[in-house]
Amino acid sequence: MNIYAGTDELNIPDLFSVASRRIILNAAVYGPFSNSDQHRTGLDAALNNPGFRQLDIIAVEPELDLSWKESFLGALRFGISRQAVEDELEFSYSFLTELTEKYPAKVRLHAACKLPCLPVVIVDDVICFGQYAHAESHAPEGFWGRVEADVEKLIQWTESGRPPSSASRKEIAAFRLINECVRAMSSNL
Repeated sequence: MNIYAGTDELNIPDLFSVASRRIILNAAVYGPFSNSDQHRTGLDAALNNPGFRQLDIIAVEPELDLSWKESFLGALRFGISRQAVEDELEFSYSFLTELTEKYPAKVRLHAACKLPCLPVVIVDDVICFGQYAHAESHAPEGFWGRVEADVEKLIQWTESGRPPSSASRKEIAAFRLINECVRAMSSNL
């Protein structure tokens, strides 16, 4: 596992562009992705790859009234006016619906119905994760971890309910991140 200060060293656009199977985005609001030509180009490269199967995006929907939404968005964009946060949420969601319309067979948009605990970006078997904080510096500027794991196996563990007793500590730690995403994707079923 590696720890980075900020998301720049994670090279997320490059990860997107070489994705061969799957991407899962659990970051609630995607304004920085929608404003970045590199992120958009990377996602387009993945989605145009014939072998690429699926992009799952867990996002806060602007019109949903959830008990945790206001306090969560206050932490996510601490120090920014409420109107600016609402504007970014609308812009972000518009970007996501455009992706869904452009690639309907490969993009699934999931409403964040449960309080998001941390941002997670999964590309094939690479898991990147950060933290939310009540701070003027936002999540992309915080510490981010990057770990590689067998994501498909961890998804199967989530579907079966738990990791096997033979799982290593590293596998269990990675399982928690995958479990967070899978549960968020199934929360509106």
